[in-house]
Amino acid sequence: MTPTAVNRTPEFTVNATVTDQPTVTMTLTSVSKEIQSPTVTVIASPTPKSLVDICSPLAEHSLTDLSSIVSDPYHPPQPGKDDRHHGVDFAYYQHNDRAAIAGEGIQAIMSGRLAAVIHDQMPYGNMVIVEVWRDQLPDDLISQLEIGSDETLYYLVAHMENPALFYLGENVSCGQNLGQVGQTGYNIPVAHLHLETRIGPTGEQFPNMVYYDTRATPDDMAAYELWRLSGTFRHFDPLILILGDWH
Repeated sequence: MTPTAVNRTPEFTVNATVTDQPTVTMTLTSVSKEIQSPTVTVIASPTPKSLVDICSPLAEHSLTDLSSIVSDPYHPPQPGKDDRHHGVDFAYYQHNDRAAIAGEGIQAIMSGRLAAVIHDQMPYGNMVIVEVWRDQLPDDLISQLEIGSDETLYYLVAHMENPALFYLGENVSCGQNLGQVGQTGYNIPVAHLHLETRIGPTGEQFPNMVYYDTRATPDDMAAYELWRLSGTFRHFDPLILILGDWH
């Protein structure tokens, strides 16, 4: 009787183990494949640079409307000079129900980081400067503007009606309201939007910027000279950015 019992027990145990093992192995293999698949998909699907957003600087005007309301075009001076016109001005009388441009909303034309938030200082009045990250710019624009690997794009909007309700270093999105058109600043007889665009070193900030004012500090004036006169920040026609065929 004893030998019979010993022979039956191992035979039953071995058969059960062999039968169950492949089922466990196949289940683990299937779960492993499901976990790895999304990782491969994400790496293979980067966002194309051609999808960069560009928005009108004026809330009540489309990009295609802007060329018809240019009141003072880009008219650059010689390098190191502060005369003529470093940007472009937009103004009008009578548009839909608005008698003049004063009070029209000003929008961020591209997403970026605020490199300056200046409250009623000479000569720009209330203004902001936005730095646009280089890695979001399309290759065609980088090539056209000759933006170096350690440079990026900046744009400035000035003469706003009221101080911008932002702080230095804050991020803004394309189309986000920055303020309203006004006539603050040095010798601004008519309300208009002044827009400048420049190429300069990445990560620059301007805590303050003042010129043509006897109360300006050396640091205030040095910031203005860096932006306007040094050649470190190279200005170009803003219409290339907002109306160019690169987008």
